[in-house]
Amino acid sequence: MTVRDIPTEGNDGKISRTVNFDPFSRTLIAAAQMAGDGLILTMLSYLSLRFVIYPYGSDHIAYFPYFVSTVATTIIVIVFCARTEVYDVFDHFKRIEILRSTTKCLVEAILLLTACLFILKISDNVSRLWLGTWSFTSVIALCGFRLLTGSAVQRLRETGRLTKNVAIVGASEVGQQLAAKFIDECSGTRLVGVFDERQSRFAKGGSSRTRVHQLLVLYELLCRGRVDEVVIAIPPYASQRILELSRRFHPFAVSLRVLAPEGYETFQVLDSRRYGEIGTFRVMDKPLDEVAVLVKRIEDVLIAAFGLLVTLPLMLVIALLIKLDSRGPVLFKQKRLGANNLPFDLLKFRSMYVEQTDPLGRQLTRAGDPRVTRVGRFLRMTSLDELPQLINVLKGEMSLVGPRPHPLAASAAGIAYAHAISDYPIRHRVKPGITGWAQVNGWRGETTTLEQIRRRVEHDLYYVENWSLSFDLVILGRTVFAILSRANAI
Repeated sequence: MTVRDIPTEGNDGKISRTVNFDPFSRTLIAAAQMAGDGLILTMLSYLSLRFVIYPYGSDHIAYFPYFVSTVATTIIVIVFCARTEVYDVFDHFKRIEILRSTTKCLVEAILLLTACLFILKISDNVSRLWLGTWSFTSVIALCGFRLLTGSAVQRLRETGRLTKNVAIVGASEVGQQLAAKFIDECSGTRLVGVFDERQSRFAKGGSSRTRVHQLLVLYELLCRGRVDEVVIAIPPYASQRILELSRRFHPFAVSLRVLAPEGYETFQVLDSRRYGEIGTFRVMDKPLDEVAVLVKRIEDVLIAAFGLLVTLPLMLVIALLIKLDSRGPVLFKQKRLGANNLPFDLLKFRSMYVEQTDPLGRQLTRAGDPRVTRVGRFLRMTSLDELPQLINVLKGEMSLVGPRPHPLAASAAGIAYAHAISDYPIRHRVKPGITGWAQVNGWRGETTTLEQIRRRVEHDLYYVENWSLSFDLVILGRTVFAILSRANAI
């Protein structure tokens, strides 16, 4: 069988008799984005310069520093974007991630330019107003351009004009299942075919949606550059067979994938390292490095101390109202799990009658809960009962922003959170927070269903994986509006 004879499986389930490779490529798209970035940056630099300097007149020689600064910064931005894979929108187009990475690359380039101007002692020859105008307009223009190109790529993928050609090696049951998935579900991916060495699995007719072809045919396709990715669909326990097959594809410029062991689907290989003759893969990293931990701690201490100072009179009034409303202590302590699974006493203003409090949280609070006092109902509605947690923050047990700590016995639909969601323990890799990404997205209040806790955990894990100081400040800002809206407050 030759390349000309091999059928290509389409995502619509139809089989074409010839291999139909699209005229577009990721290389051309990346090159177009780089050229677009360069044009945007140089044009905005010229317009900013004309807006700032031309009205006042200037010698033409004075424009040389601006020319050098523009060219150097443009090159640096393009290099930074290429290094952080901003231009590769083929596989995963996540708007927030792309915009954040684009902004970060531009800011880093501008800061580097500023440092160079200062070190070379020529900063006085460059207008600060020009630099500020250029930086601000460039962020907006580059982010808009990135959204435009990303949307265009998505449309090309959806219409089948831009696809990645994937070949599956191994006609086992899992290989056939994977092929069917590619045909039915994977938009933007074209299955070239299923290939195997075993004679018994070769295709006898043309009726099957996933015909099996000789491995020699795949080698011919690879030599002609007609395959972008090869998936070795052999169970992980056959490690020697996988290693032998993978070596056969070393000479070809393709991506190579192998099946993950069962239960390892959520892991992502970050890097590999050898210790003598033993090879290892890093599948999880520290959520915050040493610098990030220090920055976040400074943020917590400064804001929490200021918050306590400002709200101290209000807290004294609340304490008095609680005492007048019902007997018992002002503060309520409840054991919660913090970072590294260490328990701590979470502080809240008592909002229930003292004889009906639930230290383990077996019964979650519901709307109209008779255990809640009159003052407690107001405190819960306004989230003022959480104010004492500023003390937890200063003690280092909590952070201002992070996954909300849940009661030890909390459950949804009768199932403990940790048992209902396999990734639930990942929340404890960082300190719990007074507010979090889940809360500002509406996932606060009752958790009576597994879907509610699953959505909360999804948002918490997103925060753990994408922490930044600016992300914290955004969440704190949105928390104010979430409290004012009283959405899902009970």
